This record gives sequence, C-alpha cells and structure tokens, in this order.
Amino acid sequence: MCAQLEVLKKIHEKGRVNGYDVELAEAQAKDYIRMDKKVEKIEKDINGIKQSMADFKIEQARQGGQIDLIVQRMNSPVDEERKDGIIWKELKSIAKNPMGKIFIILMIGCIALAGQRILELIGLIK
Repeated sequence: MCAQLEVLKKIHEKGRVNGYDVELAEAQAKDYIRMDKKVEKIEKDINGIKQSMADFKIEQARQGGQIDLIVQRMNSPVDEERKDGIIWKELKSIAKNPMGKIFIILMIGCIALAGQRILELIGLIK
C-alpha cells in the first residue's frame, strides 16, 4: 500500500505517464486501502467470535461437569449410607446412657414376648 503511493508520487513528479494510468493506480491504491480496512474489521470480528466460542466451550465443559456430578450424586449410595449412619449413631447415643440401655433391653424383651405369643397363636409352640 505505501509502496504504491510512493510510486504514484514519483510518477506525478516525473510526469512520464499519462493521466489515466495515474488515476487508475490511485484508484487501485484507494481500493486497496478500503479493502485492507475491511479485512482488518473482519479479522477483529473473527477473533471476537473465536474468543466467544472459547468462552462458550469453557462454559459448556463446566456445565457438563456439573451435570456429571449431579448424575453421580443421584446414582451414589451416599444418601442411603448417611441415613443408615444416622440411625446407628442415634442407637449408639441411646445405648451409652444407662436409661437407654434399660429401654433397649425392655424393647428386645417385648419383641421376644410378642414373637412367642405369635408363635403360640400360630400353633408352633404350645
């Protein structure tokens, strides 16, 4: 672009080429300048699109990871284990207390007597 303008200046100074050749060269130089500006704008737009696509891919990967975590959480036995753990933890806390021990023994006795009564009703035990 700059070289064309320099050549045009030299042609003007020497005056060896007719006016139409000079006008044609000037028009080509102006077209080149306009085209160069458009190409720069297109390159900026493409770079912006590339950046937004990269951001989109990062966001998509992040969301995919979150979905994977949700699916793993849904398929994992952690909740059931946690619920079972709560029950055993409460039973342990009751068993550590002397009144709790008496209560547990009474509950086991009641269950045993109820089982014996059911067996008598069925006729397995006389």
